[in-house]
Amino acid sequence: MRTVIAVDGTHLKGRFKGTMFVTTAQDGNEQVYPIAFGYCDSENNLSWEWFLDCLKGALGHIDDLVFISDRHASIEAGISKVFPYATHTICCWHFYENIKKLYHRKDVTVIMDKATPSVHRVTI
Repeated sequence: MRTVIAVDGTHLKGRFKGTMFVTTAQDGNEQVYPIAFGYCDSENNLSWEWFLDCLKGALGHIDDLVFISDRHASIEAGISKVFPYATHTICCWHFYENIKKLYHRKDVTVIMDKATPSVHRVTI
């Protein structure tokens, strides 16, 4: 089974400014758990490389590693540099939200639902 790690960043706008980086994964019971958190003053290629390098130091090498994220260019650049052997894909939810903003048509949700396969657990 492949190890899938979700990667994202959020801009802090309260008392503390900057960007918080987060990685999470899901276990066999479909429970989401945090892997690592990081903080930097801004979100750019250098800060993502730093965070992902720290993550690599903590995780080591993992075969068949997959990252999912939004389409942020700095995340893509950091993953390809720090984890060149890993697969990087776009999160369906982020993709779906971007399509809804880009195309203001009611049928876009129907089209997206058909285009993105879903996984269902079947009990036999």
